Amino acid sequence: MRCLVIGATGYVGARLVPRLLAEGRAVRCLVRDPAKLARLGWDDRVDARIGDLADPAAVADACSGVDAVFYLVHSMDGPAFAERDREAASGLARAARTAGVARVVYLGGLQPPGPASAHLSSRREVGEVLVAEGPPTAVLQAGIVVGAGSASFEMIRNLAGLARLGPVLPLPDRAWNRVQPIGVDDVLHHLLAALELPSGVSGTFDIGGPDVLTYRELVAGFAEEAGLGRPLSVPVPVSLPRLTARAAQALTPIGRYLAGPLLESMAHDLVCRGGPPDGPPPGGATPYREAVRRALDGVGAAGRLPTDPTEPELVEEHVERVDAPVDALWAVIEDLGGDTGWHTLPGVWPLRGALDRLVGGIGARRTRPERLRPGAALDWWRIEDVQPGRLLRLRAEMRLPGTARLELRVEPDGTGSRYVQRTTFRPDGLPGRAYWAAQLPAHRLVFAAMARGVPAAAVRRAAAARRG
Repeated sequence: MRCLVIGATGYVGARLVPRLLAEGRAVRCLVRDPAKLARLGWDDRVDARIGDLADPAAVADACSGVDAVFYLVHSMDGPAFAERDREAASGLARAARTAGVARVVYLGGLQPPGPASAHLSSRREVGEVLVAEGPPTAVLQAGIVVGAGSASFEMIRNLAGLARLGPVLPLPDRAWNRVQPIGVDDVLHHLLAALELPSGVSGTFDIGGPDVLTYRELVAGFAEEAGLGRPLSVPVPVSLPRLTARAAQALTPIGRYLAGPLLESMAHDLVCRGGPPDGPPPGGATPYREAVRRALDGVGAAGRLPTDPTEPELVEEHVERVDAPVDALWAVIEDLGGDTGWHTLPGVWPLRGALDRLVGGIGARRTRPERLRPGAALDWWRIEDVQPGRLLRLRAEMRLPGTARLELRVEPDGTGSRYVQRTTFRPDGLPGRAYWAAQLPAHRLVFAAMARGVPAAAVRRAAAARRG
């Protein structure tokens, strides 16, 4: 079967294409950005057509000669998205019907029993247009898709990250509404199963996991699975959608034009009122907690892809020329921590450790392994990688709203050496970015002193070795 995937570089599409290829199906992708397609690693195995859904000629060309179309796009990138979605769906339906496509599969959103938000109404309308104007169409309606990189899931991840700041977590009052989440692996199963529907069958089918939870329970469940504890949720009245969208933009790596419609949809109970045409996946639908664990562990489709939105990594780097050989510089790095300390401003890191203990962290413990090895503790750091004579990479285990790493590298430089000290911080939403901004002046002072102190210690060590 020859399949066209529209939205192949999006969250679901980027995970669906490899499944189609694994089943031996020929795949064509209509994309606007070939560079984004190339980042996924299978672009040389598909027939890539460059074009936009607003271009009828490009859509007609993409539909020509295929048996099935997966329609996995939504225009939530600015105002008037509903109109753009309607026009794009109508154009695709006409082109697919003209080309003799046998099946269209569309992934929409679960619908409330009454009036819906603009976002959900648009998704329902797209399904109706495809069914009315196109070939036989299966409209699959899903709620929150659980998997790393999913916009809804990343909002949950970042809201749960606020639990690092304290036991009380304020949430919009609509977070007490119910939703039926679904693991991304289950979504892919139902999309592929829709290809096996009898010829001529059109309809709308709800797909979901086995759990019906409030949004508050989604956040609390994620927090527990991520080891953040279960926060006490406090409802906060929300009546300003634009303001809350901007707040969500600050909390998450997704834009407000996407966050706004998602937040509006939280005003409804989104629970399956029907079921998939093929029944549950083999082994049963994936429970929410299990889907979260898969996302956290990066298992299968639930793991991240290069095209998924992520928090930007914040980086500080110091490079120093050292008038000492590589082995002298490495010996200093190898001796860091414990009673030796870190060759920075005196008293600063013990003070930071004391502050960490106040918020329930491990503090500035003085721990040194007998030898540097991955997995061992080194004061408040955990060793991630060691390449003797060349590299030491550490991950901070203090209580932080994000993930901090320290990488120390030794490079030869003529008769001397070069010391490269790189600190990185990947924040967890707004708390992480606020933390980074607040501590940046002190951070630069402390680590700049260390970038001078380590080379100076290496010079002293080399001089002592020459005297001895």
